[in-house]
Amino acid sequence: MTNGENDQNTACGGCIIRERCTVQDETKYSCRQRWKALFLAYILPFVLLAGAIVLTDALTDNEYIIGGIALGVVALYYLILFINKPKV
Repeated sequence: MTNGENDQNTACGGCIIRERCTVQDETKYSCRQRWKALFLAYILPFVLLAGAIVLTDALTDNEYIIGGIALGVVALYYLILFINKPKV
């Protein structure tokens, strides 16, 4: 028994639905999947936030509008990401 299997058996030992559990034993992800997750969760939202700030700042001097639009863009991005979750 490897260390990973031991951890899973220990974690699942006290679970009441362990017989019906659909957790897969293989939890290793490829390097490409990890980079895709990193890009979608952190890098792209940061670029969208910075871009929205720069673009809105060029159009207006009101910091409340700049902040609101920037946060709205990021919120919209995460909403779209959530809706497309099964496809991503």
